[in-house]
Amino acid sequence: MTANMPSKRPIKEPGGILLVALGMSAQEIEEAIAALYPISSSLTVLAAQHNDVLRKADEVWVYAPLGLLGFLALIRRISWRRFDGVYQPRKTPLWLKYLIWPRPLWHYALSEV
Repeated sequence: MTANMPSKRPIKEPGGILLVALGMSAQEIEEAIAALYPISSSLTVLAAQHNDVLRKADEVWVYAPLGLLGFLALIRRISWRRFDGVYQPRKTPLWLKYLIWPRPLWHYALSEV
């Protein structure tokens, strides 16, 4: 690990927090990570693409064109992980919450931190 890279915390399964960063700018993602990191045992970010801001999270899942089977695998992975909470500052996609079972506490605003 390089000197500039922070050491990652171990991923807590079940548990931790998922940040759904789809549709967020790099600055918004950085602010969200700064708000959620201190209150989480582990922080996973679901983002549309990988960028340098995401290195501050414990784990990154990149949502790319997955096809139907890949999308179902992602939904299953979120469900099986049993996060303590999900933060989705942008409500896009709004329907994502309804595909996850069992559904963790779902927050649409970082002000709920």
